[in-house]
Amino acid sequence: MTTLKDIAKLAGVSIASVSYVINGNKQLSEETTKRINEAIAQTNFAPHSLAKSLRMGKTLTIGVLVEDIRGMPIADIVNGIEENLEEHGYQMILSDLHMLEKLYNQYDQIADYKTYINNSVQQMLRSHVDGIIYVGLHDRHIDNIINPIGIPFVYAYSHGSKHDHYVSYNNIDGAMDAVNYLIKHGHREIAILAGHPDSFPTHQRMEGFITSLNNADLPIRDDYFFYGDWEYPSGFEQMKNILALPNRPTAVFVMNDLMAAGCINSAQESGLKIPLDLSIIGFDNREIASYLPVPLTTIQVPNREIGYESAKMLLELIEGKTVEHNAIILPCNLIERASVASILP
Repeated sequence: MTTLKDIAKLAGVSIASVSYVINGNKQLSEETTKRINEAIAQTNFAPHSLAKSLRMGKTLTIGVLVEDIRGMPIADIVNGIEENLEEHGYQMILSDLHMLEKLYNQYDQIADYKTYINNSVQQMLRSHVDGIIYVGLHDRHIDNIINPIGIPFVYAYSHGSKHDHYVSYNNIDGAMDAVNYLIKHGHREIAILAGHPDSFPTHQRMEGFITSLNNADLPIRDDYFFYGDWEYPSGFEQMKNILALPNRPTAVFVMNDLMAAGCINSAQESGLKIPLDLSIIGFDNREIASYLPVPLTTIQVPNREIGYESAKMLLELIEGKTVEHNAIILPCNLIERASVASILP
């Protein structure tokens, strides 16, 4: 039978440290805690979880409420949540609201489902979870959707009110990184294919686009603004309109990778070579970006990190710690592939 001494030896720590982690009665460094939890997992050591939870006054269970597990960001976010919870000896209960067909791209209709969402929250509470993470399909404001529940609550991906706790990503800076990359490669005539005009990410990414053009003293041309609906067909069709312009741009910033895929295929069907004749940059870094006829340079949204940080924030709230910032906005990363060419001066 595995003993505390065995775990301590494997983790390279004292027996007291192992006891602290198992019983939760002293805070150790994240690195030490992680080593001990890994040693516990390797040895299949199983302390009596019920006794442990009673001593701590907790169930060591987190509720994770997702708008729809099929949605593009959600699986990665949930993986990040689970990774953090496992490191700290927590388990999760996952509940799927199945809202993909209900919401689709209608960002402002989430309030219509307030009762439905809160009923699901109440079901979570009946499982005696220590806290809840709500994972949205879209990065949008969902103020006052959840009724007060008396336990820690964190939004992941979506934004709450200024008093809520949430973790999301920086749309504005991500868009600026994309446009600045095009400018660095010599592009001065840059069009934009935006998403749904009523959506929060469209407004934010548009702000980043315009800011970058202004910073570079480049003109903002009304005829270079196009809107889609975030889906492949709208990218395909809008590229036809972009190519029909009398003064065609040399590059297009497309606000997501699905539309960018439509743009690339439409341009190639029209006889253009990407990126020699037209450069295209996307946003999201979906799996499809690597497998397009021309691999897509794009902006990566840190979905897994959003999940990890939302779980970290929730556990700090559960432990009664003071959270330094109630809102965490993570940076995006540029993923360089083959869809952008340099223009010689």
